[in-house]
Amino acid sequence: MIAGDPDHGMHFSLSPANTSDFSAGMKLIHEYQFPDSVTHLVMDKGYSSYETLRVCNEKQIEAVVPPKSNFKYPWLYNKNMYLYRNEIERHFNRLKNFRRIATRYDKLDLTYSAFILIGIIALILKVIC
Repeated sequence: MIAGDPDHGMHFSLSPANTSDFSAGMKLIHEYQFPDSVTHLVMDKGYSSYETLRVCNEKQIEAVVPPKSNFKYPWLYNKNMYLYRNEIERHFNRLKNFRRIATRYDKLDLTYSAFILIGIIALILKVIC
């Protein structure tokens, strides 16, 4: 799960392979202090829950997440904003092109996090140069 904005940097958390992304993502949303410039939080259907909506409302952020088809009380979401999630997925795909990141050779979270940051820096430099 990654959270961030251009003015205040990026924050991410690593979770074990045997746990769901939802629990790690909710922990990050709870703990992260969103700056006032953040107004929307775009997530995929994996984060679709009433708890996600409640936490985002408490933080005064609009949750842009489609409800699952089996929800009894589905909600409306900003479909135009949700289309930008595709860009986020493409950035993850580019990051996974780094073999060391995709296969997670590193045993320590600290080392793996460092290589994720190096991969992000390399992608940014590729765009700039």
